Amino acid sequence: MALRRTTSQGWFSGSDQTRGLRFSGAIEVLRLLDRLASRPRWPARDVPLPIVQLRRPLGTESPLEALANRPANARGRRVPYALVDGAAESRRKLLDDVVGQLASEVRGVPRLRFPRFALVGWLLDLTLDEQVEAEEEEREIAREFRRHLQRRMRVTRDGMQDLAQDFPWWIRLVIGVMPRIGLALMALLWRPATWVGEQALGGRSRRGFYRLARAVVKERLAERHEDEVGDLLVLALLEDLRRSHRRWTVWGTGRRRTGVPWLLLDDHGGDCEGQWLVDTIGRVRSDVRSGQSWRANPLSRPDPLLVVTAVESAEPPRTHAADALAGYHDWLRQLSRTGDWVLALDTDSSEPARGIAGALSEFPSLRLRRAIAAPLVLLLLAGSLVAVPFLNHARCDEWWSPSVRSPLQRIGEECIGVSADPLRHFVPDSVPADIRPALEDAYSRIVAENRRAALRPDAITIVFLSVLTPSTANSFHALVEELRGVWVAQKNSDVPMKVLLANGGEGPGGRGLASGDVAADKIVELAARDRSVVAVTGLSISTDTAKSVVKLLGSNALPIIGTLTSADDMASINEYYYQIGPNNLRESKVAAYYAQSRLNVTDVAIFFSGDPGDRYSQNLAEDARLSFAERGIVVSQYKSYRVANDDEGLAPASLGQGACPAQAKPGYAVFYAGRAQYLAEFLRGMNSRCQGATPPVIASDSSTRFILEGTMAQFPNVRLDYLSFASPAAWGDCAKVPFYKNYLDVFRRTCQTLGDGRSAAAYDAIQVLAEGVRQVRRTDPGARVREGLLAGIGSIRPDNAIQGATGTIGFGASTRLPSNKAVLVLQGNTDTTSTPRLLCGELPFGEDLAEGLTPDGGCPRDPQ
Repeated sequence: MALRRTTSQGWFSGSDQTRGLRFSGAIEVLRLLDRLASRPRWPARDVPLPIVQLRRPLGTESPLEALANRPANARGRRVPYALVDGAAESRRKLLDDVVGQLASEVRGVPRLRFPRFALVGWLLDLTLDEQVEAEEEEREIAREFRRHLQRRMRVTRDGMQDLAQDFPWWIRLVIGVMPRIGLALMALLWRPATWVGEQALGGRSRRGFYRLARAVVKERLAERHEDEVGDLLVLALLEDLRRSHRRWTVWGTGRRRTGVPWLLLDDHGGDCEGQWLVDTIGRVRSDVRSGQSWRANPLSRPDPLLVVTAVESAEPPRTHAADALAGYHDWLRQLSRTGDWVLALDTDSSEPARGIAGALSEFPSLRLRRAIAAPLVLLLLAGSLVAVPFLNHARCDEWWSPSVRSPLQRIGEECIGVSADPLRHFVPDSVPADIRPALEDAYSRIVAENRRAALRPDAITIVFLSVLTPSTANSFHALVEELRGVWVAQKNSDVPMKVLLANGGEGPGGRGLASGDVAADKIVELAARDRSVVAVTGLSISTDTAKSVVKLLGSNALPIIGTLTSADDMASINEYYYQIGPNNLRESKVAAYYAQSRLNVTDVAIFFSGDPGDRYSQNLAEDARLSFAERGIVVSQYKSYRVANDDEGLAPASLGQGACPAQAKPGYAVFYAGRAQYLAEFLRGMNSRCQGATPPVIASDSSTRFILEGTMAQFPNVRLDYLSFASPAAWGDCAKVPFYKNYLDVFRRTCQTLGDGRSAAAYDAIQVLAEGVRQVRRTDPGARVREGLLAGIGSIRPDNAIQGATGTIGFGASTRLPSNKAVLVLQGNTDTTSTPRLLCGELPFGEDLAEGLTPDGGCPRDPQ
């Protein structure tokens, strides 16, 4: 039973209450005990705990009651402790007292449970009537166990405690309803019962809980093997403590126990039960020791119990209390050799040390670290559950995705970057319902072809970078055409290739490729991981971000093939950039030649975009001013329209009103170098002022979609001629061109309904890359494609040009532009068709060109 219940509010309850500690070296003893009582943060640093024996002269006061204030008033986390008298009536009563006090409720940590000790105790108390037959023994044992749970109580420091709390709820439930089945399930499924059934008693193990219970009754093991029974009880007690303090389980309560339980035992020496308990603890601990040295191979399962005994002795030990810490280190080094678990310290309070009471009053309370591992794990888990979906949403991943990096980044509502699954990433809700099936079909075809190419060891990877999430139906139609051209080239190429789609984003105001630099970063990261990535194509728009993309990709040695880019300075950024179409300078020269030779223009007004980021429009307008002037055509107006409020110029409609001359002006025409999305507004403004006498308008290649959407039906009085890189309208029957035949067969179109040259431009870009790969492999079959591809593309010269669907492609030696690339001038009709008016350059299958369309010999030619 407890000597006295400690009720002090602080560790130091006054000088009178700490008389047992008023010896020289008491502070050092407290420091040692505090150190031993605090569990290290990392399980690998656990070390064996000694049995600290405080020896004092006869007749002096015991220090245990004062020491009990340390665990009872520890700060941070209090720990269980037992303060017991070794002069107990029996070993069993002493152990019951120890377990009862340790099982008391402690604020801040879960209550300690002792299921193994309780099971062993029940086995030792188990009796059966001699008249019980053998076949009824198991049933009777189960009934006894149920009665044991129903009536057995334990005395704790807090009062009476139901012994059944040591057993899980499902065992209590099943035992209460079906005792025999419950006993069998407990023996089979519950680890404490399995552990007890494996223990040796009477010299051997019965290998089963029920068989052990039957042997205890039939063979009277508790009476015949008293010493083994005591060892088993102590072993069960220590095993329960080990289990309750285990830290290797994720949700184990042992992580919250930052201090070890204290056993404060008043050992009277001699043959008392207290001395037996000290000897038994040491003996049981030695039985689980493994190896020759705890440093080389520590105890396989050290138990978390700090035992402090106080004993009166006339023979002081070698180690004085003032040298407690040094004595502990010596004990630890010698433990594996001696097997002696007792660390004896000399404490003599008969002559109190001067100043010791003051030192004790200033000595701080036992402070244990707070258990932050489990709360931290829960916090991190909760944070992950909240943060990961947001993070993955920002990376355009599934909300549950465990990936640590993503080739995509969400900017606004657009997924920017590279994707091998465009159906998930690049089909936004804004896709018009009539276009969605065609867009999904194009993506599906490319993905299916990628799967087939991935089976080939010699396959290459090409990244197609464009605006894959545009904001208008016009742009989505254009995108579908480009993707179809890419797939036709991929499908029919003898070079196996995967095509990954990269989105540069539309951006505010429909400016296009607004996030191209972010997409380029993702492409560079992909190329660094995947050596099969050899080049990039696409870039169907000339903007500042397109220029940044070329700079970034070129600086990482990735060749780029532009499809519809035409700004003059694109080809001068670096040597890694080539393009399929002519530049603005060639277009403007063709426009000036057409205006003079076919329309007899002598005066022209040039209008363009005031968007500072639209390099295409401003560059084309500047080239047009120079080209018209070279042919003696007067440029009477040179103005920009405003896209945003902070841009220069007038609104497109106001600019269109100013395009009409004040009076009839023979030989006057308008050159529109702006974007197609503002052309209708410009023409409405012009019609509102011109009063039916609108001048002819020559528009840039950007106006192709304006015609194909049928917007010309709103302006039947306007003659609109526009420049085009290539168009099925150039042939009387475009099905005689191999590319268009493949296209029409698959997508069930006709030459009359196919008026866009974007698919042909994308097709030709892939053809150029495929030819570059062939050149590399013909030169050196073992060479790395990426490193040699630039030279392979550069070898495509006018004398060995490719007969592309958009015209002959042979790159100039210094320009990296196709020499004398074909440019068409088409007249837009009100029924979405166009009539060819001029061809400058060479198209394949010239004998099948539209009636009256032949290359004009007077067209301007590129310098050689």
